[in-house]
Amino acid sequence: MSGHLLEVSTKRTIPLQDTMLLGRKKDCHIRLTDSRVSRQHAMIRRQDDGAYWYYDLGSSNGSYINDQRVITTRKLANEDTIRICDHEYRFDSGEATGTDREDDSLDATISEIRTIPVVMLVSDIKGFTKISEALPPDVLAQTIGSWYRECDDVLGTHGATVDKFIGDAVLAYWMDVNPEVRARALAGAKALREACDRISSDHAATFAEHDLRLESGIGLHLGKVAHGQMGQGTFTMLGDAVNITFRLESLTRPLDRNILVSEEFLSGWNEGYDFCRHEGSHIVKGRTTPLEVYSVERFPEDSPVAAA
Repeated sequence: MSGHLLEVSTKRTIPLQDTMLLGRKKDCHIRLTDSRVSRQHAMIRRQDDGAYWYYDLGSSNGSYINDQRVITTRKLANEDTIRICDHEYRFDSGEATGTDREDDSLDATISEIRTIPVVMLVSDIKGFTKISEALPPDVLAQTIGSWYRECDDVLGTHGATVDKFIGDAVLAYWMDVNPEVRARALAGAKALREACDRISSDHAATFAEHDLRLESGIGLHLGKVAHGQMGQGTFTMLGDAVNITFRLESLTRPLDRNILVSEEFLSGWNEGYDFCRHEGSHIVKGRTTPLEVYSVERFPEDSPVAAA
């Protein structure tokens, strides 16, 4: 059984899909026609482990779980109370307990898990600990929430699917790996950088006071993953290539580069090398084989070089 929300004031039960937007916009899954509620106020996502996570999307008046303001991603526990202004919901994970648990394994549909190549992107906020220590809680919540919203919007615009948010990081993927898609992935990485600049500008005075700037490291890799769905839409993407993408992003700090791509990302796309500079071979945690790493210096739309 999937999770659901119970609207406290009306006792209405709202089944949760894999992604649910809450806000004032007409296309929100849970629409709150209240001027204090932001147009895209919050999001609930079901991760690949079946758990539901709550994200405030940089709202002006904040979100509260059990009367504590949501700063970053928050894993929902059974009977958590979510409050947005005067709108209150109680979360039910949908999991039976004790002797009442039903064996619904026969009801779950497990799709074939295939090994396929995908393009993956990991983006992680640089210096998050410093930022979280310096900023007032309300500004921090709006900053990180705005970053979640921008990631979801930017990556979706560039054809990617957001697999999951993990604290201050995001994992996304493209199901095709042709040169046109890889060019689109580079454009998406550039747009994520520009989004960080916009968010920093929105909080310019506070950021300047603490000598801060919002920046994210980005890693792009192409590799084979185990891909499939289990049960009610729970997505599975597993494999060494996923780990490589995270390790690649982690190199942006010691190499002092914002966007890094792997040799595999460029292989078979000769024009792609024109946008990058070779940064050498690097050993990363958990691997004995060095990674050939490239930094992105310019983007397909910045030059006449064809993307495909």
